[in-house]
Amino acid sequence: MTLSRRSVLSYAAGSAGLIAAPSITRAQAAPINLVFSHHLPTAHIGHKAAESFASRVKAASNGQVTIDIKPASQLFNLRTSAEALQLGTLDMCWSDLGTLANWTPALGFVSLPFLFNDFDHVSRVLYGPTGRQVVDTAKEAMGVEILSLGASGFRVFLSRKQIDKADDVRGIRLRVPEIPTWVEMAKAMGANPTPIPAGEMYTALQTGVIDAIEVPADYIVSAKIYEVAGFACKTHHIFTEVSMMASAKRMAALPPNIQKIIRDNAVQAVAKDMWAENIKEQQAAWTELAKRVKANDAPDIASFRAKMGPVLTNFITKTGPKGRALVEAVQAAAKA
Repeated sequence: MTLSRRSVLSYAAGSAGLIAAPSITRAQAAPINLVFSHHLPTAHIGHKAAESFASRVKAASNGQVTIDIKPASQLFNLRTSAEALQLGTLDMCWSDLGTLANWTPALGFVSLPFLFNDFDHVSRVLYGPTGRQVVDTAKEAMGVEILSLGASGFRVFLSRKQIDKADDVRGIRLRVPEIPTWVEMAKAMGANPTPIPAGEMYTALQTGVIDAIEVPADYIVSAKIYEVAGFACKTHHIFTEVSMMASAKRMAALPPNIQKIIRDNAVQAVAKDMWAENIKEQQAAWTELAKRVKANDAPDIASFRAKMGPVLTNFITKTGPKGRALVEAVQAAAKA
């Protein structure tokens, strides 16, 4: 079943409440157990949103559906969870379009550096025509159903040495996700990109395997990674979308009323509840991070932007008209 236009449009419309779910009785309902894997620490807002989602689904299904949450890469990491969805060996996870770009490159547009201006700009893109387009693409191309697009936050640097401008990144071992655009961004700055799983960042910084990471501030705080690095730099160079995703194959096998319960409550948990909380969380996390390390909230952004031209050019060259159209749609939304 295709993610309905009505369901996606409800993000932007901000409709009040959910459509009442069909009645389910315990006598009629066979138990359904689903697994939700993610890479985030349990203190992260994403884990809390997953718990809220699981509770909502259980209540709406009168206990028929239980969702077992496996946090902190206990089961799969960011990339392998997306692979497992495609294989149908995992039911649900947090993932992102940048990770899906490993298989459908045009979806990597969301990870291009300095493409988004602020959360309002992001909202217009994710919950407008472009968002509906990428939802359809992920399902058709990979068998991944995006239940709800959402926000993780704008990324900052945490490092073992001070970073104030782009040249300060030259030569350092920079942890990046296993996402092509991130790797190219690191190379454009002269860094040595080091793709390692999120769960290994703390130890890698502590032991000197890497010199720096770049993630949203709330991840640094919730995972206490500031304990092993002394400097932070508020570049907001890339916006990180995080979305609730499911195996389209697994969803199609569920009864229609359960599919609706899952989709409706994913929108409620992510596009509505988590969105507003995330913005507040990012602001609070940077304030807390600045208490823990030497933090620069006014770096030389122009020096970073000046090095990003090849990243955009390479993206459009690799993805062709599809990639260019997505970039142009984001740029047009900035003026809306």
